[in-house]
Amino acid sequence: MSPAEAMRTLARPIDGDKPIVAGESGAAGVAALIEIMTDPRFEKQRQAMGLDENAKVLCISTEGDTDKANYQRIMEGAYPRQES
Repeated sequence: MSPAEAMRTLARPIDGDKPIVAGESGAAGVAALIEIMTDPRFEKQRQAMGLDENAKVLCISTEGDTDKANYQRIMEGAYPRQES
């Protein structure tokens, strides 16, 4: 998952939560976590780290929409998913 995709994911509220405004750097850790949790290639790494449906992971983002124009482009769908 790209940071842009993670930004869009964080901006969509789930179950009444508030949306999270995160820039590319702030969303990069979430992008990596989602990739690790959903890509079968990382099964061994998930097991080694104890990441399963019961795991609790803290992601810290210290960046919001510092580039408001680019943030808006990303929210409108710029930078689509790139298949690896």
